[in-house]
Amino acid sequence: MNKFNDLIFKNFFKLLTASIIVISFIYILSPFLIPFIFGGMLALALSPFISYFMLQKKFSRKKSIAILSFGILLLGLVPSTLFIFRGAKILTQFFSQQSFSVLTLNAQTKMYAIIDRFAEINNLDPEMIRTKFDAVLGTVAAFTLKTFSDLMSQIPDLLLASIVTMLSFYFFLLKEEYIRNLFDRYFYFAQDNANHFIHVLKSSCREVFFSNVLTGILQSLIVSIGALACGIGDFYITFVVTFVLSFIPVVGAAPMAFIIALLAFSDGRVGAGITMGIIGVFTGLADNVIRPYLASLGEVEVPAFIGFLAVIGGIVTFGLPGLFVGPLLASMMFGIIPIIFEEYFPKEHEEDGNKAKVL
Repeated sequence: MNKFNDLIFKNFFKLLTASIIVISFIYILSPFLIPFIFGGMLALALSPFISYFMLQKKFSRKKSIAILSFGILLLGLVPSTLFIFRGAKILTQFFSQQSFSVLTLNAQTKMYAIIDRFAEINNLDPEMIRTKFDAVLGTVAAFTLKTFSDLMSQIPDLLLASIVTMLSFYFFLLKEEYIRNLFDRYFYFAQDNANHFIHVLKSSCREVFFSNVLTGILQSLIVSIGALACGIGDFYITFVVTFVLSFIPVVGAAPMAFIIALLAFSDGRVGAGITMGIIGVFTGLADNVIRPYLASLGEVEVPAFIGFLAVIGGIVTFGLPGLFVGPLLASMMFGIIPIIFEEYFPKEHEEDGNKAKVL
């Protein structure tokens, strides 16, 4: 007992100092914690590409990381730049032909005509429906304006977060061997379990990222092709906007289809409006079904229902980052926890014990 107390007393200030330093360091890095984690997840997900470049193409590690980083940068920067210039050109041409007030008045007149026709068919009061429509339209316009203003105000923060994510991505890939040595030193896993642990972690990150990206691409293609077939809007602009919206919790990609449907109805194209409305419903269902389903596929078997709850729970708890964090935690729960139990309760020992009892 005295030895134990003596040990605690001698190391108390060391542990206290170390704890203060670690907590202070984490507190300083807290504004960049999410981008830092995202960079690590992206590095784990795409690390097989580094192995491919090194083994198949005979590139050095630094050159392989530089090529992959440049490729990701192009995938994000080029579409964004094209979207800005193409969108600005379309808006300039559109509003040069007619003022915003005239456009709004024309759209409102067409919607009133549709409302009057609907009220006449169903024996309803058109003035009441117009009042409800104006109230809903005002609410939607206010929400859209606030969302757009908030997004514009967050552009500097999003830019900084993107830079931190890319730097973290480069750092984790560059120091992969060093990080693995730290893992082996402090986790004390058996070699097979350690390799399995890292492999499951990489595959989980890969499944989470690809499931979200593939779902966004699928939704964007559905909405864009539908808009192209109906002859409404620009295919590229619709695709990019829908893809970005697909990552936003609650909003998702479906509202883009509904907006296009409203534009079609306001232009008197009832068939195109109904088609885009159906596409909007299908897109909303796809977001809640396909994303959890894709996340449940892969090496770690996560039940589809649990994957669905992980997506919803992650979004409710963490917001947009929860779209990635929730499924990742679910995948780690079903993939990594068994490895930790295997470390303490190996199946081989149990089988050997059972054989000894039989003999």
